[in-house]
Amino acid sequence: MRVWARRKSATLAGASVVSLLRTLRWCGFCRLPPSAASGPQTSLLTSIARATHDVYCGFALVVTSTYLVQELIYAYLERGDMDTLARVMFLLLCHVTSIAKQIVFMARASRIAKLVQDFDDMAYNPEETTRENLLIERAQGASRLGAAYAGTAALTCALWTIFPFLARLGGTRVIFALWVPFGYYSWPEFLIVLLYTYYVTSLVGIANTTMDAFIATILGQCKTQLTILKMDFESLAERANERARETGEQVGAAATALLVRCIKHHHKICDTSREVQAIFGGAVLLQFAIGGWILCMAAYKIVGLSVASLEFVSMVMFLMCILTELFLYCYYGNEVAVESAQVSDAVYGMEWVGPNGVGKEVRRALPFVICCSVGAARRPLRPAAVFIPLSLETFVTIIKSSYTFYAMLRQTQH
Repeated sequence: MRVWARRKSATLAGASVVSLLRTLRWCGFCRLPPSAASGPQTSLLTSIARATHDVYCGFALVVTSTYLVQELIYAYLERGDMDTLARVMFLLLCHVTSIAKQIVFMARASRIAKLVQDFDDMAYNPEETTRENLLIERAQGASRLGAAYAGTAALTCALWTIFPFLARLGGTRVIFALWVPFGYYSWPEFLIVLLYTYYVTSLVGIANTTMDAFIATILGQCKTQLTILKMDFESLAERANERARETGEQVGAAATALLVRCIKHHHKICDTSREVQAIFGGAVLLQFAIGGWILCMAAYKIVGLSVASLEFVSMVMFLMCILTELFLYCYYGNEVAVESAQVSDAVYGMEWVGPNGVGKEVRRALPFVICCSVGAARRPLRPAAVFIPLSLETFVTIIKSSYTFYAMLRQTQH
């Protein structure tokens, strides 16, 4: 029964990110990991599937890169007209950050798959209902976040397709914000360009938001595991006494075994947090560096739109997506830092004295655990994008800088 419960909880821990990773592979933004299949026929089929999927991933990268080049050419050609340039710059910059993350997910697919598999080792004491509920809440929250975030992006891209189509029906000449090597004044050419822009923007929108949700969910899973670790430390004496009654071993020996498990759990969480930073730190840093300019250019464009227009609604939804993108990283990074700082308090708060205490062996080890193995409150985990901390202060700084860019841009135009 205990083994089954452990497997069930491990599945819950990994389920929070598996569905998001599956979406990225469907979009061609993350390669399939190496297979452990041993049979010759299975290995052949797996190799064919991997090769086919690699071609698909290459196609997705070529399409998104080609679209970015077309936007760059259009931006260069229209560099003298700020109003026209604003039409392309917010999407161009967004596509730059998306391709940067796309390359990371493709080049480091094996490390990302290993990161997901490692969650199976992080689910300790799964037979306890409280811990299982935390993992269920995390998995459900990740599912809702991915669906809502990607759904908003998909709806935004759909609106960007609808209003040029309606404008064309009304006889208005439509100019797309990218360089096209042929004229699209007649309906067949116009529909080709329209469907092309819809496909690429929808692909990038859904995949980009899913990549953000994936990284944020891993940070959220680290936060949940730290919460479970705190509960394990606080209840260590109670669980040691219960284990001693069940197995007949000494309370001190049982407490020592549970303490070692907690320390290993914490090391695993630290390893996961460092691996997230090593894999995605550069891409998130680029996101932060460009995020303020994306918000600035989107705000510059939105002030010139009619509030009753579909384009205005779509731009508001786009701004919501970008703000959510930046906030997710900062919020979950901040949550990991806050939860990590409270771990040492949980160690101190366990029942380490009294008749039902943890025993003298564990009591002797607690100062060492607090100062070295767990890390005191002065040295909590602090997820960062290379050197920029993922914190709410960073989010506020980006918003302030974005407003500063916008104010300077408006001032230069008057």
